[in-house]
Amino acid sequence: MQPHGQFEMERRGQMMICRPSGPFNLAGAAGYEAHFARELTGVAAHPWGIVEVETEFEAAGPEVLVRFRRQFGWCAENGCLFLAVVLSGEFKRYLADQIFKGLPFRAVSYFEQEGAAIRWLEQELSLCEVNSRVTHVN
Repeated sequence: MQPHGQFEMERRGQMMICRPSGPFNLAGAAGYEAHFARELTGVAAHPWGIVEVETEFEAAGPEVLVRFRRQFGWCAENGCLFLAVVLSGEFKRYLADQIFKGLPFRAVSYFEQEGAAIRWLEQELSLCEVNSRVTHVN
């Protein structure tokens, strides 16, 4: 099966910025996961977060959405505290809610602009860093 779906990933310190685009099938989702795992090396030792930019994401079948949910669940269980989701439109918000609802992130926030999502995540990770230092000092 030929992979469908493209993506860009960028790591900025403890932040992963993911930009999926187009429609995804299972082979495309598997490629996304493999690339994500390589980019994540060394991040999970400290609190980290994801900016998921879904503005160019088009569609995925139910089996692909289940796989993405499982991937985000793994992230939440392995040090990813925050998820910033960039999207527009009620249908994309509905799909995102189905994927992220009930996952054990400390916070999930929705944004219409990538810059606002990045600033929010930087602030949340910075607060974690400060709180971690205060805890270690006391």
